[in-house]
Amino acid sequence: MKRDAVRETLQDAGFTQYEADVYLALVRRGAASATEVAEASGVPNSRVYDVLRELESEGLIETYKQDSLRARALEPRSVIEDLRSRADSFTETADELDELWNEPDLGEHDVTLVKRFETVIEQARYFVRSAENEVQLAVTPSEFDELRPVLHEAYGRGVFVKLSLSPENYGDEIRDERLDFENVASEVSFRDLVTPFVALVDRAKICFTPQPGSGYQFGIVANNRPLAYVFHWYFQTSLWEPWEVAYTTRGTEPPITYVDIRQFIVDIAPLYHEGADVAVTVTGYDTTTGKCREITGTLVDLVYTGSTLDNKYPSLSEVSGLVSFHVSDGEDVHSIGGWYAKIEDLELRRLTIDSITPPEDT
Repeated sequence: MKRDAVRETLQDAGFTQYEADVYLALVRRGAASATEVAEASGVPNSRVYDVLRELESEGLIETYKQDSLRARALEPRSVIEDLRSRADSFTETADELDELWNEPDLGEHDVTLVKRFETVIEQARYFVRSAENEVQLAVTPSEFDELRPVLHEAYGRGVFVKLSLSPENYGDEIRDERLDFENVASEVSFRDLVTPFVALVDRAKICFTPQPGSGYQFGIVANNRPLAYVFHWYFQTSLWEPWEVAYTTRGTEPPITYVDIRQFIVDIAPLYHEGADVAVTVTGYDTTTGKCREITGTLVDLVYTGSTLDNKYPSLSEVSGLVSFHVSDGEDVHSIGGWYAKIEDLELRRLTIDSITPPEDT
C-alpha cells in the first residue's frame, strides 16, 4: 500500500493529518530529532512539538532529550490491533448491508425477487420461526436438515407442519431410514421427481425457487395472501395429493386435527353421510369483526360440489370449489368457510374432531 493510502487509512482510524504524517515518519525511521521529524513529515516546525506530545499521550511514541528533543516510535501493536478490528467491523457491516439488500423487510403485501438461494432459505427459516398455525414445505433432504431446528421449534409450538420431500438430483432416491420426522413434522410425503423449493407459512408468507437444472436462478420472497393461495393449490395438487403419505401424526381416532377445510371434508364426508355424530372444535377468524373465535359443537351440514347429488365420497378435486360446513353449538348454527370466506361466519384456521359416534350408537 502506498504511503498516501496508509496515511488516509490512519486518518479514517482517528489520526489527524499531522499526527498521521509524524507517526509514519517515526515508524519508518525508528528515532529522530524533532527537526528531522518535521523535515521528513512535512509538518511545520511550529506544530511538530505539539503533535509529538499528543502522540506520546496516546502511548504511540516516546520523547527524550539528548542534544535536542528526540522521539522514537513504540511497537505499533495497539494501532495494528485497532486497524484490524476496524477492518473486521467494516467487513461485518458490508456483509450486513448485503443481507439487508438481499433480504428486504417485507410489508403486508410485498413481493420481492432475489438472486441467491441462500437468501430464500434464510428467509424461509425466518418465516418458519414466526409461524403460528401452519407450514407447508417442499424440500430436499439436505434442505430439510437445514431447516430442521426451526421446524422442531414450530412443531413444539403446535404448528401443523406438512412436508413434501423430493430427491436432490434426477434419478436419486430418498432414503427414509436416515430421516427422523418425530417432533419435527405432522405429515410427510415422498415425491420421486425433483421439485422447486417451496415454503408457505400461515397462508401469507412465501419462499420459492425453481427446481435445480431449470436454467433459472432467482427466488421469490413474499408476504402476500392472494399469491400464497395460488402457491397453496400448487402445493396441494402437484406436490402433495398425488403422492402417498409416508409419515403422519394424525391418528384414526379423535382427537384429529386439520388446518385444511377441504382435507377435512374429504375425510369426514363418508362418515357424516352414513349418519355418524361428529363433534368438533373450530378456531377461525370472524368474517365480520376479523377477531379469532372458537366454536364447539356438532357437525350438521357439509356443502361442496356434488353434495346436492348425494356424492358421499368426494375427492380433493371435487371439493376444490366453494366449500363450507355448519356446526351447531346447541343454540346457534355457525357456517365455516376456508380461505377468503366472506358469506360464512368464520374463516377456518384450525379444526379438531373431538369425537365420532357411529350411527348405531347415536
